[in-house]
Parts: sequence; structure tokens; C-alpha cells
Amino acid sequence: MSSNMLLDSKPLRERIADRIRADIVKGIFSDGERLIEPKLAEIYGISRTPIREALRQLESEGFIEIVPRKGAVVKELTIRDIDNLYAIKANLEGLAARQAVNLISDKEIERLVNVNEKFISLFKGSENIVEEYLKYNISFHNLFIKYSQNDKLIEILEGLNKNFQRFRSFLVSKVDRVREAYMEHNRIIEAFKDRDPEKVEKAVRNHIESGWNYLRAKIQGAKK
Repeated sequence: MSSNMLLDSKPLRERIADRIRADIVKGIFSDGERLIEPKLAEIYGISRTPIREALRQLESEGFIEIVPRKGAVVKELTIRDIDNLYAIKANLEGLAARQAVNLISDKEIERLVNVNEKFISLFKGSENIVEEYLKYNISFHNLFIKYSQNDKLIEILEGLNKNFQRFRSFLVSKVDRVREAYMEHNRIIEAFKDRDPEKVEKAVRNHIESGWNYLRAKIQGAKK
């Protein structure tokens, strides 16, 4: 186990869950694969008790499921599952934006502008377009979610967004989606500037639904 893990302030259960989750996202553990406690204990160099606790956490997050006579297996995400995740995300992030609109300062709006301007560097294409897009997009969304000042809503969205890591490689690979996201973010920013709760909630929901439409098309295309 790395020294970084040992120095991490998180409880051991969460550190192990982070490692297993990351390996699921990377495809080291594939959909439907059994996660056998003794084998995991050997891989991560830890006893079976925190492994068992980590698996329970990952089950609650939707990364694994407990199947009779098989035990813990990596849960396959269906189109219906992703539909449901995006529906929840659109509604909850829309709510966060709505709550933030009367709390956000002009300086905080300027931070949203600055983050969104970083997308311009991706318009010419980039070898790391997926990683850079994700970094800037997560930063943008996390800002207005934070500005909602709703701790419970922030906590729920943090848990939900862990699931989105599983299909990150599908999120963007073309400059056209980067441009669309940039323009959609601008509409969100304008709604914040107008201090319009209805407008900002709708802009956020439309942006997330647009991202899902793009992702759905890519997933279905990959299956052909």
C-alpha cells in the first residue's frame, strides 16, 4: 500500500473504496466481474474487514451489487441507469443554481466566467481534450453548486457525481461538444448576472440534458 494512502486522513474504509472505485472506472474490474474479498485483500494489502466495509459503501453508491450465490459483482450501467442518473443530476444541479442565484456575488460570477474561458483553449483540439474538458467542466459546476450554500445538496451531488466517472471517456472527444458546453455555460452565467432563478435553473437543466443527449448518441454508436 502506498505511503500516500497511509498518510491520507480518510478512514481506511473510504480509502479502500476510493481505490476499488478507481479500478472500476479504469476498467481493471469489468462489468459483471466478481469482487472476491480474499483476492481484494491480497491486491490492496489489507485485511478483509475494511474490504467488506468498502464494498458496502460501493454498493450504496451503485458501483457494485450483491448477487445471491455470487457475492459482490461490478454493476453494469444500462442506458436506463444513466437516464435516471442524468435526470437526477439535471434536477438537483438546477436546484443548486436556483438557490445560488440570490447568494452569489459579482466576484463569484467572475470566477465562473474565468473557468469557462479556459474552454477556448480546447477549440483547436488537444491530445488531452477529455481530461481537460472534464477538469474545466467539473470546476464550473462545482462552483455554482458550492455557491448554493446548501450543504446537504452539495453532499448528495458529490455522491452522485462519483457514478459519472464510469463513463467519462464517452463525455467528449470532439471540439463541437466543447463549443456547445462553452455556449451553454455562458447562458448559465448570463442567468446568474440577471439574478433570475427560473432562467438559471432552466439553463443548467438544459445544459445537463444536452450533455446526456451527446453521451447517449456516443454510447449507442459504440455498441453498433
